[in-house]
Amino acid sequence: MVLLDADIAGCVVSSLSGPLDERRREILLVCLAAVEKVLPSIDDEDGASEYYKHLRDMAALAVELGNANARSR
Repeated sequence: MVLLDADIAGCVVSSLSGPLDERRREILLVCLAAVEKVLPSIDDEDGASEYYKHLRDMAALAVELGNANARSR
């Protein structure tokens, strides 16, 4: 989970400074699939599921923004 967090955060930060390259876009897509897979099994006593839902949403928005930038070129 820590690596998912780090990978997603790194790619999202990169997307804020410009279009994502193909490697980062692929990383986000793999991470999105992984988060979707593990999210139902996260115990929410400490709010972890909410955190990872927000992380998933940020990753999805970064991919969506990258797709929009690619279409506008």
